Amino acid sequence: MGAQFNIKNAEVIELAEDVARQLGVSKTEAVRMALQAHRRSLTIEQRVARVKTLVAEMRPLLSKEFLEASDPTAFLYDEETGLPV
Repeated sequence: MGAQFNIKNAEVIELAEDVARQLGVSKTEAVRMALQAHRRSLTIEQRVARVKTLVAEMRPLLSKEFLEASDPTAFLYDEETGLPV
């Protein structure tokens, strides 16, 4: 787990207190919820950029057969039943 820190900005503290009071949660939980909401609010363009970055990082690790397969997810399913392996 990362290092703990204290928020020193009075406005941020006031905002966290307001949200915590409205939601009936602790200030820490209010901040956590706000940060998670922000993370989910990434634009489609930002999400696409993240996926492209991950694919670029993974590409050297994948086999040629996997990259050239017409269905790169085929290995996840039984050929006879079509059910997940």
